[in-house]
Amino acid sequence: MPRTTAIRSVAASALLFLGHPVRAETPSVEAAPLLTPRPVFVPGLYETESRNSQFQDQGAKGEACLASADYESFRRETMAQYQSNPRFLDACRLSETRDLPDGFVFAMACKESKVVLTYHFSKDSVTSTIQTLITRRPEFSSEILTLMRRRGDCPGREKPGRNT
Repeated sequence: MPRTTAIRSVAASALLFLGHPVRAETPSVEAAPLLTPRPVFVPGLYETESRNSQFQDQGAKGEACLASADYESFRRETMAQYQSNPRFLDACRLSETRDLPDGFVFAMACKESKVVLTYHFSKDSVTSTIQTLITRRPEFSSEILTLMRRRGDCPGREKPGRNT
């Protein structure tokens, strides 16, 4: 398959995965790969708030230390956690992974469910969504939205680049 056809095919698949219509066009000149800026991620202590669509009046708040060095590390470490967890691998398999302009999304097929996780990043915030479709009982399907706002450095960790 020629390189431009492969690039259009990947782009079309990504847009279809995200629910956007695709209009295929054949460029007259070989297309160059697009260079896009990577999403911004700042490691640190994040205040979290989560809401489940099935239990909207029962939000959960907490804190999480997100210590990944940068966006690429966060993405790589998140995917590695799923790909190396034997309990996950017994019940699920990763089926799709896509980059977004401000993050990434991946899907998994599990026993009797399908799950799509989406991460969006900006300088001091991370938003994640977990959409779970229960295949035999769709009425029990849900979506969990988690908002994370950076509040400072993780306790007991030095700032990157500081020597003591």
